[in-house]
Amino acid sequence: MRTLDPTPHHHAALHKEAQHWLLRFTSGSATAYDARAFKLWCEQSPAHVQAFAETRRMWENLGPAAAAFTAREQASVAPAASPATDVPRMQPRRMSRRAFLGGAVAASAAFMMLRPPMRLWPSLSDIAADYRTATGEQRDVELGPDLVLHMNTQTSVNLRKTDGRITGLDLLAGEIQVRDTSPHHLPFTVFAGGGRIEVGEQTRCNIRCFGSNIQVTGLDGSSTLEYQGRDTVLHTAQRANYGDGLISAIVPADVEATMAWRRRVLIFDGRPLAEVIAEINRYRPGDIILTNQQLAARKVQARISLNQLGDIAALIHDAYGAKVTDLPGGIMILS
Repeated sequence: MRTLDPTPHHHAALHKEAQHWLLRFTSGSATAYDARAFKLWCEQSPAHVQAFAETRRMWENLGPAAAAFTAREQASVAPAASPATDVPRMQPRRMSRRAFLGGAVAASAAFMMLRPPMRLWPSLSDIAADYRTATGEQRDVELGPDLVLHMNTQTSVNLRKTDGRITGLDLLAGEIQVRDTSPHHLPFTVFAGGGRIEVGEQTRCNIRCFGSNIQVTGLDGSSTLEYQGRDTVLHTAQRANYGDGLISAIVPADVEATMAWRRRVLIFDGRPLAEVIAEINRYRPGDIILTNQQLAARKVQARISLNQLGDIAALIHDAYGAKVTDLPGGIMILS
């Protein structure tokens, strides 16, 4: 087995190799031979696994930026030639996926500190948070008399205080449930993604914050969601999403499925397998990579215990016939 060479040259070389593997697996032409060769490549050292994980996560995060960059590049053209002037047209400058990714990874050190790949280490905001949970960890925090905060995996919050009393919190990332059982309600506000949720008297609500998408579900009582100058009141078994300047209509919510994580269970009712894998990845170290697009679209009806995630690949194999390739570092490829 190769030992880790700490030099910058070796680090860059590993990421370049990882880029080639990523391009191969996203091309749609990867073979069983490629999977075996990739496994051998990963087994050379933990640095190989980390290089691939960082590269894949980087490409996912930079997808919108890559699309915007390409659009700007293609728009940067001179006037077209015409038979009258015979002036040659400048061809749009095109940047390949490979070239963009190479440049992005080279400039990603600061980005990695802000958003670590697969949460291999805490981000800067996590480190500075008043409370946070690691991958797979759940935590209960008593914020005051009859006021409890339940934190799911990969969650970080900062508390807000007024005159020494906790009056609210900032949900930086992750998922929480707030339970206020006091008959003498004092205002408590959750701030997330540019919006605010006023937790009502004797109320429970669930709030998920992933990127710019915020989901609020009423479990008991009523809460008021304020976003972009609009107010929405959520009652029991109602849900709304907001983000990117928009707020959705109120829709019915499955309270049992929303609260299931408190019992260390995940419930999926007709969700695409791709979404199921993304949710499962929040609770386990490493990453499950789904490369089969037809498989990704398959609908899933399942109840999965968080205590059985070590068997998840076998369950998916048995249910859908997926081929499973186990790699170091908790990485699995489903094809």
